Amino acid sequence: MTPDRTDPPRSLREQAYEAIKRGILDSRYAPGALLSENQLAEELQISRTPIREALRELAGGGLVRILPQRGIVVSELSVHDIVEVYQLREQLEGFAVRVAAERLGPADGEALLADHRAAIAHMEAGALRAAYDSSVLMHSRILDLAGNSRLRQFMAQLGDQVHRFGLLTLRHGRVERALAEHGQIIAALIANRPEDAESLMRLHLRADRDLALRVVLPAGVMQPELTA
Repeated sequence: MTPDRTDPPRSLREQAYEAIKRGILDSRYAPGALLSENQLAEELQISRTPIREALRELAGGGLVRILPQRGIVVSELSVHDIVEVYQLREQLEGFAVRVAAERLGPADGEALLADHRAAIAHMEAGALRAAYDSSVLMHSRILDLAGNSRLRQFMAQLGDQVHRFGLLTLRHGRVERALAEHGQIIAALIANRPEDAESLMRLHLRADRDLALRVVLPAGVMQPELTA
């Protein structure tokens, strides 16, 4: 009998990294908040060394900043960052979806529709985070279909910022409209309309960007009434 295969256990650094990152993306650790190695170690029941290593990795991804004489601070949400990230996303994902429309096969279309149906079901059940997790699979599948490894690498570098801003817009009432836009993009892909798919993707990302900008002040601090 073949033994059951299980994923190898994650290192303590990986566990700390994932836990702290999720706390930042979900706004449990607010923008500008000071992170204490001792507090995180107590909260996560992990020693300080892997916590310190995880924080350095998060600093490399832009989610935290290491400030001399002050410590580790959760990176603020700034207008500048939002504009830059969405400028890149519009260009990169606009290109990707146009190429994907020309390469999409029947099985690919079914997979996109299945993810979309799952996202809608989660939304209707009030499980917004699950809806978000299902909906972002569309963007991932499109990048895979484009078949450009360097494009994938560029998008991976933006990954944490993309999810942080995506979750920001999710928490402020955009999920239903965003899923409707996803449905339009998928329809254009399945119909092999690359120009329409690109145009719809660009409009979708601009709408996400505009909402993110509306809930962040120029100084990079979230409006208090919207942080709940």
